[in-house]
Formats: sequence, C-alpha cells, structure tokens
Amino acid sequence: MEGRHKAALELGLLFLLVTVGLALRHPPILLLAVPVAVHLTFGLALAYEKRHPRLSATRVLSAQRLHEGDEVEVTVEVENQGVDLEVVEVREPLPPRWELKAGRLASVKPLPRGGRMVLSYRARVSRGLYPLSHVEVTVRDLLGYTLWRGELPCAEPLAVLPRYERLSGLSISPRRTLVAQGTVRARRAGAGLEFFGTREYLPGDDVRRINWKAYARWDRLVITEFEEERATEVMVVLDVRASAYPPKHGKELLDRAARAAASLCQHFLGEGHRVGLLLYGRYLDFILPGFGKRHGERLLRMLARAELGHTEVFSELSQLPTRFFPPGSQIALVSPLVPGDQGFIGRLVARGYSLFLVIPDPLSLERAELPHSKETELAARILELERWEMLRTLCSAGVRFLLWDTSFPLAVQVRRLRRGRWL
Repeated sequence: MEGRHKAALELGLLFLLVTVGLALRHPPILLLAVPVAVHLTFGLALAYEKRHPRLSATRVLSAQRLHEGDEVEVTVEVENQGVDLEVVEVREPLPPRWELKAGRLASVKPLPRGGRMVLSYRARVSRGLYPLSHVEVTVRDLLGYTLWRGELPCAEPLAVLPRYERLSGLSISPRRTLVAQGTVRARRAGAGLEFFGTREYLPGDDVRRINWKAYARWDRLVITEFEEERATEVMVVLDVRASAYPPKHGKELLDRAARAAASLCQHFLGEGHRVGLLLYGRYLDFILPGFGKRHGERLLRMLARAELGHTEVFSELSQLPTRFFPPGSQIALVSPLVPGDQGFIGRLVARGYSLFLVIPDPLSLERAELPHSKETELAARILELERWEMLRTLCSAGVRFLLWDTSFPLAVQVRRLRRGRWL
C-alpha cells in the first residue's frame, strides 16, 4: 500500500474511533485509537526522516552489440549512499519479447549505509535498440509505509541487430549505373570480362586486345571489346505497414522481413554498390545510398528499430515517394503486399525502374500455428488462390519476384535464381 493512502486510511480510522468514542462516551473505543495513533505518528516521523534516500545504480552488459537470438548477461548494482534503509525493493523491467534464461529480475532486502544490492540475470534478446535506461526502486519502512518510489538512471544502450544471410546467385541489371567499377553490366564497351563486340583498330588502342583470328580472316586489325561492369545505386525498401502483416504474427513476420532486407543490404554492399534504405508505412525513415562497413552498420541499426505502424498517408504503396529513386535505378522491395499493391509495382517497372521483390509469405507462418483440419486447408487454399492471382498480375507486368516461404532460409531459395527461376 502506498504511504499516502495508508496514512490517510489510518488517519480516517483514528478520527472515526475518537469521534465515536466521544459521541458514545465509551472509553474502550478511545483506547482502540491509541495504537493507531502511535503507529501513525512513528510512521510519519520515520517517513519524514528518510523520504529522500540517496541511491545510485550502475549497469554492466556482457556485450553492447548482439544479433537477435543471442543471449546477454546483465548485472545491475544499487548502492546506498545515505542513511540505513529497512526495506528496499529493486526491480528490473524486462524489455518486451525478451526471454529470461537465468537469474532474477527483483530483490527485496534491507540496505544499510554503504551497502549494495546486485541483480544479475541472463536473457535471450530480440531485434531492437534498447536504451536500458533505468531500474525501478521502492523504499519502505518496517511499518509498511512507502517512503520513496522511483527510477534510478543507469543507461547502458544495447543494439540487437537482425541476422542476415550470405546470398549468392542474385544479379541485377538496372539501366542507371555509376562511374565506379562494380558487377552490373553497363551495356557499353569498357573494362570487363564478358564479350561485347568488335571494332576496327584505332591508334592508341591496347595491342593486347587485337583479335588475331579476325585479322587472319579479314586482313585488317580488329579490336575485341568487353562489356563494362559498373556499380549502381540500390534502394532497399522495407514495408512496415501494419495492414500488410497478419494481426497475430505480425511482429514475427516483420523480424523475418527485416532479416531479408538486411541480407539484401549486405549482399549489395559486398558487390560494391551504393545502398540506401527506406522504411515505409509507419513513417518515412530513410538512409541515403552509401557504401562501406560503417554504412552497413548504419543500415543494420535502422532495421533494428523498424516497427509496425499505420498512417493514412502511407496506407497504400502508391504513396511511395519515388523522388528517392532516380529513373532507371534499382529498387529492392521487401513486403508481404496487400491487394492493390501490384498495380503500383507494375507502373514502377513500366517507368523504367529495375525492381526486385521479396514477398515473405504470411500464409506459411500462420499455417504452422493452426491445427490440421478441412476448414484450415480450405481457408489456406482460398488465400493461396488470391495470392497467386496477385502474382500472375506481377508476372504479366514483367516484375521479378521471389515468394519466400519463411520456414526455409532465404539464401536457399535465392540460389534458384542462378537458373533464372523466379517463384
């Protein structure tokens, strides 16, 4: 019971006993008011003396950067720098979707001056950026009054990044390329490995590129040209609209979509491209295209804080701000999609954008949680037909997409792209 409420209750009880005793002129009732008055007096005196405890807290983490599914060891220490305290309760608020593996989150004990209380636990963490800013402390006296309740600052940030897979066999061919060398065929002659064509020798050409077989046939010098390979800009878009995700398993599906986006970002960065990131749905949160390990870390931290949300402005995919994407650039979209999105995606391709679409299949996630029955199979069949009708529209528009069964690793299904198969 809070100190104020308990004091008010005892004061009301004391007033009632005194009033009734005087009104009835019954001394035994007045005697009942004596212990209540003594308890109230001593409680208020102690509360006044110790209502401002001097406490400090520190927090130590086993690591400040983890990936989802890893375990972290947390140690919280509270030190009393003031007077002796009879009862001190320390409680650590566990972040949502963390799983406690060992240790405890609360402790109650007396804390003398200079004494310390230690909470230590181990937990499995989930994706997100956690400030871990405070610990909850309640100070009571032996009479049960709550002298002080508050939060002690002990900030120690923890970044839990999404896991990503190493992708192979994923190639892109946007119209727009950069001057820097990369892995995208630029559709023009230059430095490269793939044959592009031949032309007549001109003064100043590298003699090592002379095609001697053509010279033997035509009796004139001919140069072999190769297709230039350049880098490009890739904008990875993660759909965080709440309407695109199932209500029950939305956060779990978003975690897997964030892993897919992280895998794409790391893959394209490894290929030498400039990579940007856009979170679309709850708000517009973006990072302009860049390259390098430090930029890759920024992308992962941005994906770590991705959350589902809804706003009327971004409720439809057609509100996607294309000003972030120069004409002819590469877009990698990760979205479960909602009915009506396929029309806008087809228009993007028609306007010259090169689009790679990864569709985390929510049906595969929901079906695993439902009991096997005829009704479940019928509902799944109806949803599959609706999904394949949407995919048929995407195919007719020339959109390259991958329907990702989230029960399998993304890298396994991307390997099929080597043979030109898009699912």
